[in-house]
Amino acid sequence: MLVAGLASLGAAASTPARPPESLRELLATTPADSLPGALRRFETRHGRGPEATEALMVLGQLHYARGEYRRAAGAFARAAARLEPARKPEARYWAGLAWLALGEPNQARAALDEVAAADGPRKPQAMLAQAQTWELAQRPARAAEVLSILVDGTPGEAGPAALERAAALAERDGHDEEARKVRERLLRDYPRSIEAAAARRAIFSPPEPQSPDENRPGAAAVVIGSFVDPARARSLASAARAAGFAEAQVVSRGQGLSAVHLVRLGVYPRLAEARRAGEQAEQALGVTFELTRAH
Repeated sequence: MLVAGLASLGAAASTPARPPESLRELLATTPADSLPGALRRFETRHGRGPEATEALMVLGQLHYARGEYRRAAGAFARAAARLEPARKPEARYWAGLAWLALGEPNQARAALDEVAAADGPRKPQAMLAQAQTWELAQRPARAAEVLSILVDGTPGEAGPAALERAAALAERDGHDEEARKVRERLLRDYPRSIEAAAARRAIFSPPEPQSPDENRPGAAAVVIGSFVDPARARSLASAARAAGFAEAQVVSRGQGLSAVHLVRLGVYPRLAEARRAGEQAEQALGVTFELTRAH
């Protein structure tokens, strides 16, 4: 009996575990660190069936949560190619966010444009992300145009972030009165949002004393990059400091999906000094720069 029992145990030990029959079973029985490989195997086993497509969506979300944006974009793109028309926008929206996080505005826009053009539940968020792609591409006027269309329609949950970015862009271009009106609307329409708290501070904080001298200290800032992924911004700021720009830092604007992380070399008392610093950064780091009003 003992020998038979050991033989039976050995046979059981050598028998491979049964692959999960369903995606639900796979998610319930697979450790988190083994999940990416398990999802890829599940997709391969189930071909182009609906559960394989759902596995791709889960895989994309997992890669996105881990900051593996390129893999996330690939998974969502494969899912979008298989999903029925009604569900394609969800996959394309997430693919767009992944490309946006990679700092690839053209790829992001290619995924987002169709979602933003259709009347679906993701339309407002897709338009907000669209505006971010234009901002990353150093096209603030196009970003402002998209945001204007969004907030004049039915922005839903994207409204606070869209208004916050619209105000920031107006202020950046020197349209202070327009920025104030946008922030007042933000306070009126979304008084309990995180963005409203920042708008309240901007409207009601004491104004900075103004000087007619355009060369006053802090007149110009040099920005050498803008990112959705804060890690990429920190990396560039670190490289700038290593290249001799001791004041380089990351300055974040906005909250949530609207957040943009700017890499700023510093502020300079004269435009000529700021431009000179930007040109030096171009040569040392291979970046482009823009001069902005210092805040």
